[in-house]
This record gives sequence, structure tokens and C-alpha cells, in this order.
Amino acid sequence: MKKIPGTLYNFGITSSRDNRLNINIWYRNELVFEKTGLSDGELVNNIQFFFESRNLTIPRNRLEWIVKEELLELSPASDITFIEGTVSEILGQFQQKKTEEMKKIVLMGLANAGKTCIYERVFEGKKPWELMQSTATKGIDYREYNVGSITKPMIWDLGGQQQYLDEYHGPLRRNIFRKASVLLYVIDVSDVDRFENTRLEFEWSANQILSSNRNASLNIFFHKIDLIHDRNALIPYLKRLFSQNISHKINFYATSVFDESLFTAWSGIIREISPKSIFINSILKLLKDQDGVNEALLIEKTSGLACGSTINGSDEDVVIGMISLLIVTCDKVTKNMKLQSFKEFRLRTTSNYLLLTDVTEDLMLVILLNSKVLDNGRLKEIEEVGKQVTTQIRELWDE
Repeated sequence: MKKIPGTLYNFGITSSRDNRLNINIWYRNELVFEKTGLSDGELVNNIQFFFESRNLTIPRNRLEWIVKEELLELSPASDITFIEGTVSEILGQFQQKKTEEMKKIVLMGLANAGKTCIYERVFEGKKPWELMQSTATKGIDYREYNVGSITKPMIWDLGGQQQYLDEYHGPLRRNIFRKASVLLYVIDVSDVDRFENTRLEFEWSANQILSSNRNASLNIFFHKIDLIHDRNALIPYLKRLFSQNISHKINFYATSVFDESLFTAWSGIIREISPKSIFINSILKLLKDQDGVNEALLIEKTSGLACGSTINGSDEDVVIGMISLLIVTCDKVTKNMKLQSFKEFRLRTTSNYLLLTDVTEDLMLVILLNSKVLDNGRLKEIEEVGKQVTTQIRELWDE
């Protein structure tokens, strides 16, 4: 990748096995232009056209010089492409895992949809401003995470540039979707011009994973929703657009890195792929059945994901997301101030009482109570039931 002198742009040239050339242009760390299947003579014209479309004038002889320099450093395409080599390496590692523990999540979407930021925000705890430094995925990347003992997601992050999409549609598709439990497709809702291309790619991806695993979970993130003013009109339209040719159930989530929505969305996915979630919800229901208890949740401390919840309906998004952020924040403050482990948190308002109590090193039990509990003296009784629930969850968690 070379810097274009006098600008903040960088560009790179890659070759394919049919001896055609591909151009990628980045502004800072964001991919802003790509063109595939070009000949040598078409490179300069396409780069010049891009800059002219942005009202930038760069002398043609300068472009010819940097293209020539880049071509001199260009290695010929090998019989095994970079992506094929990456997939082969990842598959080798994946096949050594216990598949009942490791859940494979295929993360897809067009370039610049925000795929990588979606898991870095939750699983790596990065702040929104830190995500500004994230770069476009080149080829395929993968990450492994532990959500306590409930599940171990292995995320295959597939770069969305056209040159990579072309390879996914080839023989690689069998290995990409093999043993996958979840398809997570990310759509940049602000990029209206690419809705149709995105729909076609999603339909292809959905058909591929379902042909490999008919019980796979299909999920769509309507991402960067914070950029949309009329959400009530756009979201129903997108749901109809992306489900029109898919009979399988699709889970839709409106997400942004700037609020609690990503925690809520990931919580839904994690609970769906974990068999322990059913038992956890049954245990939490015993607590909710107590007079004075409004809701009960089980939150994994590091990621803030809800491993179990008694909340149903539209309130779940806000409650789970906000409590997740609260727990992650408290946990980080405790560690940064070099205090001992975060064990308990109590918050009383005029109408409710919030109790967070430690279950294991990884988990917090959250109990939402109404204020009447304090008036009739039932708090200690509920706390005792909470201890019993904690013991049951701990035993299940350690299995």
C-alpha cells in the first residue's frame, strides 16, 4: 500500500489468478474505492477518475509514477490465494476444537459496514472513539472468546471488499460455512445505494449456511442506526426487503456502537446458541415468582452479555443493554482503581430497587425489585432466595 503524495489517501494494487488487477483506495483507514478485473492500462484512468469525482486534481504523471512503483512490488498471484491459505489455517485450528463447546459465527457484510467494530465493542471492551482506529478486514480474520462456560464463540470475520466476495463464491464457500452455527450479516443502514447488492449477498450467504446446517441462526444487524432519523419507517422496510426470499426465521437488530443496542443484540445471539440458557432462565423464573421481584437477569461481567433473562417484550432491549453497560463500567472502574473484585451493587430509586450480586468470577445476578419490598420488610427473604438461585446457577455454570 502506497501513500499518494500531497493527500491523505493510500492505495494498493493486488493481482488475481486470471492475471487481472484490483485497486483499493483508502482515506485514512477507511476503504473508499475499489475496482476489480482491470488491465495495466486501466489502472491510472480509474484512479484519476476517482479523484476527479471528488474534485481533487492530481497530475497524471504523478499517478503514473506511483502506479509503476506499486506494480514493481506486486507479487504474481500464486495457485493458492491469501484467503485460501487463511481459511486452510483457520480450519485446521477449528477442527482441533471440541465442537460442542466452540460455536462458529460467520460475520459478513459489504466493505465498511462496521463488522469488526461490532465485536470489538462488546468482547474487547473498546470505546466508540477507540473504534475509529479499526481498519478494514483483509481477507478473513477470526477471534475466539469465552462467555464464562456458557459458550465459546469463534467469529469468522470476512472482509467485504469485492475481490474477497468473488473468492467466497468459489470453492471456498464449503469451508467457510462448514459447521457454522450462526450467520451474522451487518448492513450499513446509511448506505442506501448498496441496499440491493447487500440483499443479494445476504440471500446467497443465508442459502449457503442453511445448506450446511438447516438449524443455523440467521441474524441481521441494521448497523449505524444512530445516523438515521426516521427509524420507524426504515426498519420495517428493510425487514421486508431482506426477508422476501428467505423462509427461515431471521432475527433483526438495530445497532450502534454508541449505545446499549450491541450488548442487547449479542446477548440474544449468545443465548440462542447456548443450551445452558434454557436452564438458566428456568432458575431465574423461580426468583421472579417471588412477590416484589419485577425481573431477574444473569450478566457475564467482562462482556456485559445477558446469559439469561426473565424480561419479555420491547423493554428487554433497554433494560439488558443499560444494565450490561453498568456492570462492564463498574467492573472496569474496580480494576482500574486496583480495588478488590466487584462483588455487589445496590441502587434505590423512588419506585424501584436494583440489586447486583456476585455469582462467580464471571457472573453477576441482577434483581429488579419494586420499592414495596423495602416497606414490608421482604428484602432479606428475597436475598435468601437469591442465594439459593446463585448456588444453582454456580453448579450449572461449573458443569
